[in-house]
Amino acid sequence: MGKNYPQGALDEMEPTTVQEIVTSLKELHDMGKPKTDAEIKKRIDDYFSFCQRSSIRPGIESLCMSLHISRTTLFNWNNGTNCSRECQELIQSAKSFIGAYIEQAMLGGKISPPSGIFLMKNWLSYKDTISIEESIPNTTEKRVLSAAELPKLGDFKQLQSEDLPQLGAIEECEVKEND
Repeated sequence: MGKNYPQGALDEMEPTTVQEIVTSLKELHDMGKPKTDAEIKKRIDDYFSFCQRSSIRPGIESLCMSLHISRTTLFNWNNGTNCSRECQELIQSAKSFIGAYIEQAMLGGKISPPSGIFLMKNWLSYKDTISIEESIPNTTEKRVLSAAELPKLGDFKQLQSEDLPQLGAIEECEVKEND
């Protein structure tokens, strides 16, 4: 029976599975650090080809390992910080690929939705948002001021509510000033 704590599943992994994953990760790590945009592009292509033929699933951590960078550096590059425009586009494209992989795995029932949502929030900056929209219809009538009414706008004492019915709040301000 499975252990009910975060590393429980790791403790129960078959030794052959551990060996396959570690061997694949070591091969990925041993590729060395790319130095130019062309090398980064080739490494990203090699990374996805490697994932296709090995037991490694595409993910942010393994992508970072294949590039010999931290997650922070990856996210900085994704935002165009400390890298060229080409490098930024390469990273954005790789992250999009990983996002599409997670989405398809979730839709295909291979990843549980809560796990997929967690990965997308953690790796791809997805967020829960709430949109509050006003549902009260706007029924205020508006009209254009005449040339004679324009000078009255700056003078609260001359401003009458019958002149500007939608500006009734100004009369309240005038009353408060006189108190």
